[in-house]
Amino acid sequence: MLTWLAVKAWFKKAWAWCKKYWQLLVGASIPIIIMLLTRRGTDLRKVLERISIDYEKEIDVINSSHEQEIKAREEAALRYTETIAEVEKKYAEESKELDSKKRKQIEKILKEHADDPEEITRRIANLTGFEIYNK
Repeated sequence: MLTWLAVKAWFKKAWAWCKKYWQLLVGASIPIIIMLLTRRGTDLRKVLERISIDYEKEIDVINSSHEQEIKAREEAALRYTETIAEVEKKYAEESKELDSKKRKQIEKILKEHADDPEEITRRIANLTGFEIYNK
């Protein structure tokens, strides 16, 4: 008798769960019904291999873009130091000192036009009066 009451209580709890989460049950049963109707089973191993290959490709793309970003930052830093050094050299030749205001303006020009060396050259030449050639 005690066993029957326990089973009856379990079925009531299961029914209450099914009423609450009926969308989950319907969503899980649709693929099963479609698979039974079409009698076309998928090879799980092929799906997992495809997922693994796609994951590795995505990781490779992320790593290569990260390396390109690092390389671009290093090139920008090198271009910055070379440009500042060349401007200071030109100022030293002209017996002038590069003040902090012009240095900040040069830094701003280099940041704004990091991908356009011709624009950097033109703007620095307008600012300082010197021709600076970027690589």
